[in-house]
Amino acid sequence: MAEPNMLSHSTVNEFKDIYKAQFNENLSDSEAYEKANALLRLFKLIYQPIPKNWQKELDKKYAKSK
Repeated sequence: MAEPNMLSHSTVNEFKDIYKAQFNENLSDSEAYEKANALLRLFKLIYQPIPKNWQKELDKKYAKSK
């Protein structure tokens, strides 16, 4: 899998602040960079458009249930 674009230092710091607020744990810059990249890779995998044939099937299914 291709590596995502480099995260800026300010983005890594923002991720560290959010992580600290959520989990009450401080991350090093390298830990934050790794975790932020892992999160971005996850989103790239799951946040994709619905294939058109799936959308058509869903439309049919919901039209029948009305």
